Amino acid sequence: MRKPRILGRGNMNHYHVMSRVVDKRHVFGAEGKEFFRIAMRRLEAFSGVRVLAYCIMSNHFHLLLEVPEVVELDDETLMARLRSFYPKAQMAAILQEFERARLHAGKTGCEDWLNELRECYLCRMGDLSSFVKELKECFTKWYNRCEGRRGTLWEERFKSVLVEDSDTALLTMASYIELNPVRAGLVNDPREYRYCSYAEAVAGEKLARGGITSLLRMHGQEDSWRKIAAQYRKLIFCAGEKTESKAGFDPAQVRKVIEEGGELPLHDLIRCHVRYFNDGVALGCRLFVDDVFAQNRSQFGERRKEGARKMRGGDWNGLFCLRNLSSALAAPG
Repeated sequence: MRKPRILGRGNMNHYHVMSRVVDKRHVFGAEGKEFFRIAMRRLEAFSGVRVLAYCIMSNHFHLLLEVPEVVELDDETLMARLRSFYPKAQMAAILQEFERARLHAGKTGCEDWLNELRECYLCRMGDLSSFVKELKECFTKWYNRCEGRRGTLWEERFKSVLVEDSDTALLTMASYIELNPVRAGLVNDPREYRYCSYAEAVAGEKLARGGITSLLRMHGQEDSWRKIAAQYRKLIFCAGEKTESKAGFDPAQVRKVIEEGGELPLHDLIRCHVRYFNDGVALGCRLFVDDVFAQNRSQFGERRKEGARKMRGGDWNGLFCLRNLSSALAAPG
């Protein structure tokens, strides 16, 4: 008989979740990892369960989740969450069903059908087990369809660790998750591993940056992303120094990161933000980019007043670009 899962109490709880593929098969290739990441983000928007840190390996995954207390949602918020998760055709059918339930309630004065319909979606939100179960099922269906196979893909039920809401506990757990590809000998720096939250955040992805920012801000680090990223990088490297029994960073690497204050050198920023150089349209000092904008004013919307857009992620020595790519940068890989 399985023991009940240990869950937290209160209005906000944090969990480290890990699940492994059956027989430790390496089923997560690049395409699979990308599908899993997209499904994770869609489910995050639907459920209200927030991903603070993650790492997708070839045969297992790690998530650091923030699970809020279930609250009543108004119809507008509920519909917004449903739209973030369901395809357009399926969403149209859901809207029709809600409309029929409302009409029935208006004619009969009985809202049982409408309340039951709302509850079938609300019961899946703000719940740890529902989030992980649906994420694993979504990936299994996709993988089985691609491979022409049937049956389960995962070893037993997922593992979960309730994490104290303290800077020491949460940041230590986040560092452990980010260090997985380093400990496995896949990369020398977690920013080089595309499918972890740190690399995605360094590359400019908004949700990944938001999760890491929350980890530090909830404990008093009210700084810009640049300072938060530097602090997070130092934490990861200090936690990841190699030992006799564990792979990790050389002491010289750790010292270098500390001496640099956690900042990424310019050549590393260039590697991690390659879209600035391919999709930025124009790159140079503020005056240069503004001049290019003025010369091509007709190609931009009326509400835009200037051309220069700040390049995110570190010190770019006064460079700007014409397109704002802060939330659409390609992760290193």
